[in-house]
Amino acid sequence: MTKKLLTTVLLFVSITFSALSQKNSSKILFTIDNEQVYADEFLAIYRKNRDIGQQLDPKSPEEYLRMYIDFKLKVKEARTQGLDTSENYRNEFNTYRASLAKPYFVDNTVNEALVQEAYQRMQKDIRAGHIMLELPQNAGPSDTLKVYNEIMKLRQDILAGKITFEEAAQKYSKDTYSARQGGDLGFFTVFNMVYPFETAAYNTPIGQISLPIRTQFGYHLVKKYEERPARGQVEVAHIMISVPQNADSSQIAEAEKKIYEIFERIKNFESFEALARQYSDDKASGRNGGKLPPFGINVMVKEFEDKAFSLSVPSTYTEPFRTQYGFHIVQLIKKYPIPSFEDARKELEVKIQRDGRGNLSREAVLERLKRENNYQDYPKNINAIAKFLKPAYLKNEWNPENYDRKMKKPIFTFAGKTFKQSDLIDFMLLNQAQDAKSETLEREVWKNFHRFVETYIFSYEDSRLEEKYPEFRYLVNEYRDGILLFEIMEKEVWGKAIKDSIGLNEFFRNNQSKYQWKERMRATIVKVTTDAIARQVEKELKRNVPIDTLAARFNKINPLEISFEKGIFERGTNHIIDSVWGKKGLNKLVNKEDDRSVFVIIQEYLPAGPKTFEETRGIVITDYQNYLEKVWLESLRKKYTVTLNQEVFDSIVKEL
Repeated sequence: MTKKLLTTVLLFVSITFSALSQKNSSKILFTIDNEQVYADEFLAIYRKNRDIGQQLDPKSPEEYLRMYIDFKLKVKEARTQGLDTSENYRNEFNTYRASLAKPYFVDNTVNEALVQEAYQRMQKDIRAGHIMLELPQNAGPSDTLKVYNEIMKLRQDILAGKITFEEAAQKYSKDTYSARQGGDLGFFTVFNMVYPFETAAYNTPIGQISLPIRTQFGYHLVKKYEERPARGQVEVAHIMISVPQNADSSQIAEAEKKIYEIFERIKNFESFEALARQYSDDKASGRNGGKLPPFGINVMVKEFEDKAFSLSVPSTYTEPFRTQYGFHIVQLIKKYPIPSFEDARKELEVKIQRDGRGNLSREAVLERLKRENNYQDYPKNINAIAKFLKPAYLKNEWNPENYDRKMKKPIFTFAGKTFKQSDLIDFMLLNQAQDAKSETLEREVWKNFHRFVETYIFSYEDSRLEEKYPEFRYLVNEYRDGILLFEIMEKEVWGKAIKDSIGLNEFFRNNQSKYQWKERMRATIVKVTTDAIARQVEKELKRNVPIDTLAARFNKINPLEISFEKGIFERGTNHIIDSVWGKKGLNKLVNKEDDRSVFVIIQEYLPAGPKTFEETRGIVITDYQNYLEKVWLESLRKKYTVTLNQEVFDSIVKEL
């Protein structure tokens, strides 16, 4: 059954890229044996790289075509050698392709609307309360309807005056923490609550109660109490004298006395930072002078938050106040208003992707694909599966036989294909969960149904991306061929040049005339920062005191006072060396370099002559690689027949 399921779900994913590429264009630019390369593919690559290429190494269309044919010859040889069948290649290519496909499963219009909406909501803080009735996230239609009717009845009773919202919250809400406050959640802002709840809170008029709102926790009624301009963020320092959780009155009094003694010293202009370091029981912030990271609402306990935001002038401070942790004095460092939209955009985009609302973009794509491909589902037939299942399924112990003959009714149709009840059972048998004991069979069926539909639809769409979007096809082909090019070049050129020591040395001997030194000078370049030290250094150098000794002495005070460079310098490669060419011994330059005095100590001149292999190894390897590539390409041109459609090329040159 597993094999059957995978065949069903991944049916369209198995479509080969080569089959899709046959629809590229009717204009064949050239062929390599029986492999066709289309004009639109060449045009796409040419246009993509034209601007960069023109800046670095301008090429005519004819030259670029030659390069492109060479590129395709190398890729052809890579396939001939079977490099595209290796597991490493397939894994790397699939990873690249999956990354390239991601944007096609995102609705940018939805994403932009979410960013704009989040920014608008950032401008206000909302105070609301709620009543929650629990409902599992994957509940079936019957359970969902039951809880929905219960919360609608509760709303009707509140609106009819039979019970107040606060009384109903205390009595019925399953959020026990807020229930104790009559459902009151206090103030919150965007991203503090799950998205559907947040939306209800922002959209419900003040004093009114929303219609039932569905979240992953259940159904909610939301009552909006008030709204205010957003507080933004605040940066403060504080001094805390802690009070144990079960402190008696004497301990509380002692802590209070201590905080007021500190308060008096602050009023007498003693340093807040110093007092925080010395006395604060919050050691983490105390080591930093009491400073806390900037924070917004709902980060600190309410009393602390309110006091911190009540300050408006930097360096002002509160009187001592108490929280559940002890007594505090807070000093304002800085307030941060709501940033501009452009400054906030990137952070909002990240938060949206982490937040549940990030799925709305994917859901929008899913709904669009359903509409485009005539999706229809059959709830009655889906519910019938729950009756067919056995409780053993919830224990991962159900193994039915012949169900494909019994469960034949359609559960959904999409793009002309009909899926039967047995197809969903196939899928569910792969997902019998050990931890599903708390779920009902109906919930399991609907959870797996939605997952099955989404998996199939996105797999179907993924398989058609090359066909639907030429720009995606070009990019995928470019990545695929690029990986193959790297593999074949490593095998035939780059790696071979490094490993073939005999061939490399022979190439060096045959091309020795290319690897020659010009005249050279063995010298030391010395740079000194200050004029006074430069005069002392010049005297010492004339006495042949080693530059290493001088640098060690003078750099003790200023590590940058003297710098020097010893080496062999080729004529024409260093302007300082060129300026003293032909001279001997110690030379001081007339002009300074970067406001530093410069001396050149000339030891000897070396005549022009051949380089050793080790002296030019890197250049030789590069040249040998170029040689191997040239020879290899010549062999490929003989191995494969390239046929150019000159008429097509002449026509597209006019478009370039």
